[in-house]
Amino acid sequence: MEKNTLILPVLAACIGGVVFASGIPVVDVANLANNQISHIATIAKWVDSIAQLKTQITQLKEQVSIQGKIRDWAGNPADAAKILSLGILAEGDLLHEYGLSRDDIARAVQSLDTLSPTDGNTYRSVYVPDLDGGTVQYDPLTYRRHALLDARADNTRTVTDQTRERERELLEETALTLSELRSGATDAQVQKLTAKLIVLNGQLSQIETTRRRQVDEVILQKIANDNRHETEQLAAAELAAKDDFLANQRVTAFMRSINPRKNAR
Repeated sequence: MEKNTLILPVLAACIGGVVFASGIPVVDVANLANNQISHIATIAKWVDSIAQLKTQITQLKEQVSIQGKIRDWAGNPADAAKILSLGILAEGDLLHEYGLSRDDIARAVQSLDTLSPTDGNTYRSVYVPDLDGGTVQYDPLTYRRHALLDARADNTRTVTDQTRERERELLEETALTLSELRSGATDAQVQKLTAKLIVLNGQLSQIETTRRRQVDEVILQKIANDNRHETEQLAAAELAAKDDFLANQRVTAFMRSINPRKNAR
């Protein structure tokens, strides 16, 4: 019995040596299970990463879509500028001057011209002959102030007529721009059209200012004429008083010279 007990382990060892020597693989079940678990975890991470990437792509698409909508709403300023018609707002129109300047009127006016116009038979002509049928030689300087007043009044009428046509053009352009503004497709177009309306309104205000300025020129000339007339009257009154005093002195001296007895007293 003791011999059999000793033989069995030895036999098992010999058989095991023969088996390993024969090259048959040994499967490590525990290690294989661990590898499979690790591989499944890795795949799960990939799936999660792919899901996050899809979410990011979806969000990016939404942002691009929103930006596209905003861009469509805002529009391209360059394109809006191309379709914006300035029409009557060219540089030459904005810098246009009406009538004559104050200095040009003063240089061009002829003093005696104020005597002939009747303003559509509103006034009577001043050019009338004297008793002998001859022509009266008027002093140009005396009538120059009146000629200036007439010339400034005529210039005011000219400016009013010229600006009336310009005003009509601006009002028509304003109405057209308002219609375009109501149908503006993009924010860029709306902003451009709004800026155009501001310029149009500015031009209308400028026209009204130009008219008032011309009327003011007439009023100022009339005030200057009246002031000068009063000044001349005061100066003439002082001169008359001084002349009367000198004349009295001369008369007194003359009377004394022809009445020696009175002088002797």
